[in-house]
Amino acid sequence: MTMPGRLKTLFVFVLLVACVAVATTIQHRQLKKVALSPPFHDTWSLSGRSAAVIDALALGYDLVVADFLWLRAIQSFGGRGMTNRDWRPVYDQFDTITELDPYFESAYTFGNLVIGDEGGRQREGLRLLDKGMNKMIYGYRIPFEAMYVAHWQMGDTRLARWYGRIASKRRNAPDWVPRIVAYLDVQSGQFYIGFDRFTGNLLEGLDADDAVLRRVALRKVAEAVDKWSKDQILRAYDEYTSATGQPPVTVEQLAGQPALQNYEIASMTRLLAKIEVLQRRLGRPSLLETVPEIGTIVLPTPQELAEAEAATSQTLAVKDLRSLQNEVFRYALTRRSGIPPEPFGDRYVINQTMVGYPHADRENLVVTETERRDFLKQILGALRAITAERRDELGRNPQSWREVFFTDFNTTEPYGGKWEYDPATAVIRSTSHPDL
Repeated sequence: MTMPGRLKTLFVFVLLVACVAVATTIQHRQLKKVALSPPFHDTWSLSGRSAAVIDALALGYDLVVADFLWLRAIQSFGGRGMTNRDWRPVYDQFDTITELDPYFESAYTFGNLVIGDEGGRQREGLRLLDKGMNKMIYGYRIPFEAMYVAHWQMGDTRLARWYGRIASKRRNAPDWVPRIVAYLDVQSGQFYIGFDRFTGNLLEGLDADDAVLRRVALRKVAEAVDKWSKDQILRAYDEYTSATGQPPVTVEQLAGQPALQNYEIASMTRLLAKIEVLQRRLGRPSLLETVPEIGTIVLPTPQELAEAEAATSQTLAVKDLRSLQNEVFRYALTRRSGIPPEPFGDRYVINQTMVGYPHADRENLVVTETERRDFLKQILGALRAITAERRDELGRNPQSWREVFFTDFNTTEPYGGKWEYDPATAVIRSTSHPDL
């Protein structure tokens, strides 16, 4: 590079550093000003009885006054966000706005965002959404947002299902709202309802030849059966623990428990067999041969296909599968005893890491073999990362688990095996799967 070229590069670099320095200085000064700002105080605070007074003073111009207060509420949101972040007084502002204009949808949804999301007062945010839901009886958006708040912020799935059912029945509800409600049904343990809804989605996707809906619905039906099966096994797990005073080591020990005797559950293979026969009756292509997503799920046996064939009328009075949803749903239900089959061809096992752990999520107690193996990989990965970090701190290999965790490492191996640590090489293995 020539001398003029080097000078030009140096000049550009210095100019860039100077610009960054100036921008950083200005930003730092502005942040200091914000930090020193006094707490925000509304020049016009509203109380719980303000709506009646303002309504009388508005002289019939309620909507105009509501729009004016809407602007004030936005200013209050910004002011409080930059200072004390006290959102409680804002509730009265949105409550007054919606009293003056009961059909101001944005006031309900934005009010919930400010009070619930930002302020952490989800109950008060839901109270505002309840008010809007009862005023705007044809719109789905407000009960749908209430469903989101109840499930994903408050963890109340039962309440979320209630809001979701209302949203799905509203006149302008999109067709995907009932699918989310079906997900909540399964999450809350309402497996019959969730399975029925997802079955309807699958039949709808087949009727419309919608590949995306068909793929998603097929997966969701299988997941519903999977959760249903795990829930049944968990009931047997509790019965075994109560009867013996100790947890089981394997799922097979649960096969004789009352919860796994003559119980009713949905069968994925019976469902597919019934739909396959109906597809043929309607003169459509084979479901099992033309739908690529089927390959990830256990397929019905020839005997199950023959049984479905024998149980289905030779002539159908309808031309679509959705009209036959009740028949498909009822046929998919079956009574059985013992461990239910896993719909994806795996098998159910007990994750020993979660046995006796007081903070364990019950969903992680009974898992598939693939999930347990993945869980073991995650623990080994975390152990190796922590050990490597400790080795860098010490400048040598830790001599024991105590030198890594400053206490004994007591986490149970998912398969019930042992953890092995070689201080000479810092290699960590599991005795159940030394190859991992």
